[in-house]
Amino acid sequence: VGLLAVLLALAACAPAAPTATTRTEPAAGAPAAGQTAVASSATATRAAEPVTVRFGDIPSTSLAAVYIARERGYFREEGIEVHLEPFDTAESMIPALATDQLDVTGGGVNAGMFSAIARGLPIKIVAGISRNVPGMSSSALVVRKELIDSGRVRDYADLRGLRIALVSKTSGLGAEFYRVLDLGGLTEQDVDFKQLSFPDATIALTNGAIDAGILTEPFVARLVQSGAGVRWKGADEIYPEHQITALLYGPGFRERYPEAAVGFIKAYIRGAREYNAIMNSDDRTPVYRILTEYTPIKDLSIYPVMHPSGIHPDAALNVQSLEADQDLWARLGYIPQKADLQTAIDLQYWQEALRRLDGQR
Repeated sequence: VGLLAVLLALAACAPAAPTATTRTEPAAGAPAAGQTAVASSATATRAAEPVTVRFGDIPSTSLAAVYIARERGYFREEGIEVHLEPFDTAESMIPALATDQLDVTGGGVNAGMFSAIARGLPIKIVAGISRNVPGMSSSALVVRKELIDSGRVRDYADLRGLRIALVSKTSGLGAEFYRVLDLGGLTEQDVDFKQLSFPDATIALTNGAIDAGILTEPFVARLVQSGAGVRWKGADEIYPEHQITALLYGPGFRERYPEAAVGFIKAYIRGAREYNAIMNSDDRTPVYRILTEYTPIKDLSIYPVMHPSGIHPDAALNVQSLEADQDLWARLGYIPQKADLQTAIDLQYWQEALRRLDGQR
């Protein structure tokens, strides 16, 4: 009932439908979204006016490929104008997406997302964004330096009895927290859990109020720079190939603009491939400069110290990771009812985008 009330309130406050100068309706008789719509849209004539796509943006390095595609004009080449709509949390974007106040989001994979889908919210998971790839993960388990130097912490089992901070047990980092416990043969009762924001956890670790924390950049780099903490285990080591964020489509966007739904992912993949090419080169500055424009991390000098986000070059979605996370949160009681992922995941737009980029695969 509470969720329904929120959705009704959001729908009542939704902005007026965009005019024809910002969006173009499909031609009369155009097929609805689906396999047929995507296939036939490949030969459709692009409208003169661009389709405006409202993208739910939580500014972070994990969305680097979106920012690159926007800066390089890849979205414009697909007849799309991306408007970034700022949000504070992934959970707050879900109702806006379901009520067509947003078209697309780069949402975190968390218990709230699965619960919303299970409750019938008409959103689809259409591609992957960030994941823990070898050598590229912006989150890590940071331990107070004196505990490492003294030999108090040598293995995961040594975390027993320590005060460990985490932003949320139901977030993507929460899944990594439980993986840390499993690797040490520990339970929640074996550690002193503290729920803290990243800034608060950084202060607490610096002054010794906590012993360790699972944090993300730039907080990890700042702690290492200050000498207060050690980046003990990267998330790519704790939970390899863990899907952290995914691309989500709202119902109105995919039903009314199937061509743009394919074009958005096509442009995104071009951005993802460019991101990986630059990050694997000798000069990462082009990516750093774009990130300073789009994220709160404005200090260009901190980027070489930070560990970059892992972004799959083809926007592939690790479905097994999603299934494992949902099973974890359901087992712990954070998800009352599991979502039907076979229905929630719709990869037709991603598959068509890859076909247009690379031919038959």
